[in-house]
Amino acid sequence: MVSIPISFFVVKVHSRCNLDCDYCYEYNLGNTGWKTKPKAMAMEVFRLLCERIQEHCLAHEVSEPFISFHGGEPLLRSPEFFDESMKLAREMIPDIRFGMQTNATLLKHEHVKVFLKHGLKAGVSIDGPKEINDEHRFDLKGVGSHDRIMKGLNYLRQEKNRKAWGGLLTVINLETDPISQIDYLTSLEPPGFDLLEPDGNWEVLPPGKKSPNSIEMGQWLIKAFDHWFDKKSEIQLRRFDEIIEHILGGSGSTEYFGVEPVNLVTIATDGAYEAVDQIKGAFDGAEVLGLNIEKHSLDEVIRHPKIQQRMIGLNALSEKCLECRHRLTCGGGYFPHRYSKKNGFKNPSVYCEDYLMLFDHITSRLKEELN
Repeated sequence: MVSIPISFFVVKVHSRCNLDCDYCYEYNLGNTGWKTKPKAMAMEVFRLLCERIQEHCLAHEVSEPFISFHGGEPLLRSPEFFDESMKLAREMIPDIRFGMQTNATLLKHEHVKVFLKHGLKAGVSIDGPKEINDEHRFDLKGVGSHDRIMKGLNYLRQEKNRKAWGGLLTVINLETDPISQIDYLTSLEPPGFDLLEPDGNWEVLPPGKKSPNSIEMGQWLIKAFDHWFDKKSEIQLRRFDEIIEHILGGSGSTEYFGVEPVNLVTIATDGAYEAVDQIKGAFDGAEVLGLNIEKHSLDEVIRHPKIQQRMIGLNALSEKCLECRHRLTCGGGYFPHRYSKKNGFKNPSVYCEDYLMLFDHITSRLKEELN
C-alpha cells in the first residue's frame, strides 16, 4: 500500500448548478448521486472537515493544504458563507490556501472583496467567444451564459482585483479553430488558462471522437500547441506546460499526466468522501467510497482501494501503457477517461492515439528548440 498524505481538498459547498452544460459529468453523463445530496453544505459539516484536515496535517507534517471550493456552482453560496468558512479554516489551519472553480455568472463585487481578504484565487470556466461558449454552456432554460460569465469575469479582470483571479478553464470543442480559441483566451489576459478534453471513456466516446482510434483531438491540440509555443506568450497554458515539464523529466502539478501519486479527495455537501469528481462520467456511483468525515479519518480514505489505485503509479497502468515510450509523461492519461466495462480503469486513456501523436510532436519541437 502507498501512503501519501492528502493535501488537496475539493469541497463541494453546493450540489446544484444554475447552468446545464450539455457535457457536464455531474448532471448529464448518467450520474444521479447529486439528487440525494443536500443542496448546501452546512457550516457544521465544514467545521468537521477542517478538524479532519487539521488532524491529518499535524499527523503527517503536511504544509499549506489547499481547499478548492466547487459545486455544482459554488457561488450559489453567499459571500458571507465564504468569509465565515475561510475564517474558520484559517483559525484551525493557519497555512491553508484557498481556490475555487466557478462559472462566474453569479460573481459579485462582494464575493471578490471576500476572496481578496482571504487570498482565494477563483478559476473561471468559459469555452470561448459567445457563439462557441453558448453552444454548450447554457442555463436551465437553454439561454447561453457568455454575457453573464463576462459580467462576472470583468470584476476579476480589474487591476485591483487580479490577485483574486486564478485563471480560465476551457473545455475543448473540436468544431472550433484551435488558433482562434488560443487567441481569444489570451486576449482576456488571464494569469493562466487550461484546456480540458471533453469527458468520455471506452464505453461512451467523448464528443467529437469518431472512433476509439481516431485522432481528432490530437490534431486539434497540435495546432493549438504550435500556435501557443510559437507566440512565446508569458501567459501559462497549464496543459502544455505540464506536458513539457514531464518530457523534460520533471513532475506535473495536476493528475492529468504522469505517474506521481494523486493526493486529492473530494468532499460532498453531506460530508461524504468521494473519489475524483470526473469519475462520475464512467458509471453511476463510481465516486462513492462509503466513508464520511464524521466517522472516518483521512488516513482511512488513503487506504481505500479507489484512492489507492490513483496512488500506485506504474502499477495501475495497463500492459499497453507499460510498454509505451511515453508512459512516464502520459501515465495512462486522465484516470476517468480509461474506463471500460471489461477492464475497469486498467486501460489506456480513450485519447491514447491522440496523446501519442501529441507527445511525439511536442518532443520533436522541444528538440528543435534546444538545438
